[in-house]
Amino acid sequence: MRPPDTRVLPKEPPDPADRSPGGRADGPGGLSGLSPASLWAIVVTAVAVVAGAAVHLAVVFLAIAPPNDLSQRHATGISRYLGPEFAQQWKLFAPNPSTANTHVHARAQIETPDGTLTTTRWLDMTAEDETRIAHHPLPGQAYQNELRVAWNNFIESLDGQGRPTGLYGSLMRRYLVRIAVQRLGTGAEGGTVRRVQLRSAVTPVPAPPWSYQYVDTRTSYLVQPWWTVGAEDAR
Repeated sequence: MRPPDTRVLPKEPPDPADRSPGGRADGPGGLSGLSPASLWAIVVTAVAVVAGAAVHLAVVFLAIAPPNDLSQRHATGISRYLGPEFAQQWKLFAPNPSTANTHVHARAQIETPDGTLTTTRWLDMTAEDETRIAHHPLPGQAYQNELRVAWNNFIESLDGQGRPTGLYGSLMRRYLVRIAVQRLGTGAEGGTVRRVQLRSAVTPVPAPPWSYQYVDTRTSYLVQPWWTVGAEDAR
């Protein structure tokens, strides 16, 4: 019996036209098929995306990190970039418990029908919120967070001279004006609120009895200038 033919026939070279678009880089669908202008556009786009992401992450890191020379030096630029779209409401090293009790006070200049200007007493708006929250099973979010968050955000937007910086600082100032007008009443004492003034009263929390640490528990005040009340603030 004659043995079978075991000769191996030579393979034919592959036809380049049969390659799929997802083939090797040197195929018709690879990068070599792009024009130099397209390659440069891809490279420039990739570099821009990476650089933009790096800058964004660096700015956010400086905003949420503990105060340092770099973040304080560029505080204005960081505030303008983050606010209000990228505003951060948390800290890098949490939790960060408060060591002082802060109460926000407000008073107003009232114009009476005869044109006389009178100044009201300071109203402790924080104490009003605490009264509404105390012993309440389901206190409203406005009483818990509205005034507190607005004041904290405003304080964080101040520069070294105590002035609000950027759009975010201006928005927080206007927001506080509206909160104060709402609490004081647009027709307070039978007149019209023309200007409001806010201040914070900060009282440090005393040290526990077992601690040897000395804490000065005297109350300090941060007083803001008089702010004009616009027609849109009294709505």
